[in-house]
Amino acid sequence: MDVSLPMIRRGGWTCQMCKWIELGPRNRLLGAVTEHWSVARQEQLLLAANMRSLLPLGDADGDEPVNYECLECGGAAADHIFGIAEGLRLSWLPCAHCDAARFKPTTTRISARLDVLGLRLLQDYSGDPGEALKSVCRRCDTARSVSWTAICAGAPPCLRCDGARLNPSAPHRVYLFHFPDLGEAGVYKVGITHCANDNRLRDHTRNGGLLLGVAQVADRATALHVERLILDHYQALAPVSLRRDLLPQGGATECWAAHIGFPDLREAVEVLASGVGNAR
Repeated sequence: MDVSLPMIRRGGWTCQMCKWIELGPRNRLLGAVTEHWSVARQEQLLLAANMRSLLPLGDADGDEPVNYECLECGGAAADHIFGIAEGLRLSWLPCAHCDAARFKPTTTRISARLDVLGLRLLQDYSGDPGEALKSVCRRCDTARSVSWTAICAGAPPCLRCDGARLNPSAPHRVYLFHFPDLGEAGVYKVGITHCANDNRLRDHTRNGGLLLGVAQVADRATALHVERLILDHYQALAPVSLRRDLLPQGGATECWAAHIGFPDLREAVEVLASGVGNAR
């Protein structure tokens, strides 16, 4: 039996032979098995699948497991008889290794997909989806090193053009929310977010927050500075302790009791720009 690391990481069944040895009786109790497979019929099925059984065959039903070897690549696998037959009917290759090879990314395929996303691939693909691939953005000529796995998981192709949410030099926003139902008499919360989308603001709104204001600044560092000025001033006057699970992204540490009031965000930004050390 050939086993891959992803199979182990996913949990559940690693040995497919054990899987069908246990599931077969369950299916029989449910009346799911109706076909009879003679030895001759099983041999014909394996021949059509370009396989040979690694264990002696006997008359069986469709849920009987078969441990087989691929005659094309030598890979070993196990499946129940009906699964092999159904796979052939659907034009799958019963050998998982051979079937996966049909869709294995190549340099040509990855280069074409990256081109659609605005990147020009600068190296050959080694076959490792986790390898960082050197590329360059066709729009701004910025170098990019990103793996095929990361791209498939939604990583931005270009951090400058597509990844404002990840680019510390891109404009950011400072926001202020009121949560009337938190704490003894409500709390105010300050935070920062990028300008690529409003997901963070929507998250807080869904959690019962009322958006009081938003101020855009030049970059992430400036946003963090404004946030810190506000927190240092108001948390010292009206500290509040909240459970961490009440707000997303650790936001419970960025709040103060509502009775003390709240700042004007635009004024706080102006104070920072003028070099004054406090946010009001």
